[in-house]
Amino acid sequence: MITFDRPGWGASEAPDDYRKTSIAEQAIVAAGVLRDQQVERARVLGLGFGAVIALELALAEPDLVESAVLFEPPLLDTSTRATEGMSIDVAAIREAAEEGGEKAVWELFLSGGLPTLGAGAGRLKEGSVAADGAGPADDGPAAPHTLLVELPAVPAWSLDPVRVAAIKAPVTVATALSTPALLVEAADALVPRIPGARRSEVREYGASGVVELVGRMRA
Repeated sequence: MITFDRPGWGASEAPDDYRKTSIAEQAIVAAGVLRDQQVERARVLGLGFGAVIALELALAEPDLVESAVLFEPPLLDTSTRATEGMSIDVAAIREAAEEGGEKAVWELFLSGGLPTLGAGAGRLKEGSVAADGAGPADDGPAAPHTLLVELPAVPAWSLDPVRVAAIKAPVTVATALSTPALLVEAADALVPRIPGARRSEVREYGASGVVELVGRMRA
């Protein structure tokens, strides 16, 4: 299994001028990691923001991705309720940033104060663990800044129906029993938009859920 810290998270450094990113850019980074590890075909699993990257990777690199599991992909463009919620969250982000800067926004995110853009994030503060289950997740010192860089990337990404119609890799969209209703709604709406996609549910969020999904991928 290969896990890695994306730019700005954990032990991975981001460029000094890291002010903007996109799902496409993040997928290029992920593809580079796989190629550096001499992986010819990969079963890709992403959680949250990483789930959208995994889908983009499957679309952009069809010869590299054997299958993709999207765990709680926050693709909320099909929900009117989410559109309204994002506007409220953006206002909350601005207010927190004005009062306490990036760290204040980070705390707002971890406290569950961004129920749309950060749906389910409150679970991270309860003691998240790394994807391989080896120990505590390392958000890293750059996490508050990186969060602000990444937040606009998912709403800006479009699930192009022409690209999706040509997808080769089998796709599974997964949630957990603790997944917020908004993300369950998004998952249910996403499945019929991806040809042949399957819906799955695991018992727990975090490492246990990832391990369960990896087991299913290997079966």
